[in-house]
Amino acid sequence: MQHDKSSSGIRQYPMLKRILIGLSILVLAFGVFFWIQLYHYPKAQIAGATHQSAPDFTLADAQGNPFTLSSQKGHKVVLYFYRGYW
Repeated sequence: MQHDKSSSGIRQYPMLKRILIGLSILVLAFGVFFWIQLYHYPKAQIAGATHQSAPDFTLADAQGNPFTLSSQKGHKVVLYFYRGYW
């Protein structure tokens, strides 16, 4: 038995290759788009409060002792609130 090289099965492979390349490009493009959407840092929701008085509060420090912001009056203070993942 001889295979006929002009059969329709042989001719479909270039079309299949084009379809697979096109689908690969689409999947890659959607992947990049979703990656950008997931890992894009949003803009700040509030304006900065530089040189403005912060409201007084009391929180426990690392040793469990109460810390009051007003006890630092007259000193420069940087407030950094960190949300830990514990």
